[in-house]
Amino acid sequence: MVPEVNVKAVSDYAPEDAALLCAVGRLVCAWTMLEQSLEAKIAMMREAMGDVRTIGTRTRPTMAKLMTELRTMVAMRDRRNASGLTEIATLERDMQRIDRFRALIIGGFQEPAPGGFTVRDGRNNQQHVSLEQLDAEIGALELIAQRLLAL
Repeated sequence: MVPEVNVKAVSDYAPEDAALLCAVGRLVCAWTMLEQSLEAKIAMMREAMGDVRTIGTRTRPTMAKLMTELRTMVAMRDRRNASGLTEIATLERDMQRIDRFRALIIGGFQEPAPGGFTVRDGRNNQQHVSLEQLDAEIGALELIAQRLLAL
């Protein structure tokens, strides 16, 4: 006899899970907004330097390519002052940590749990992520975006 698998539809989540679903969506949106803002910032910097090319070609550039482009442009702009490059390096470390967290949430989401939800990492270990942790990462991502755009 084959055991019955109980699959829960998103519409079946309880109203108390709405904050969780909203927070996961906010994380995804915050990352996408960071990418788009960074693309716009680089386009403005390019134009200010006399280059009117668009970023990327037919495909959307990855975050790594955007950061490389930003690093190059800041280095050209601030030839005698490395503080911008130091700031970018610091922000990149934070972004990599948040990107790993984002990938864990998106790829490993299992189910709501009291105070948050459970995820499975790449090694199939179950972890609990609290809503507070998720909100903190979203806040950190928004702060990173502000600091990057201020460069």
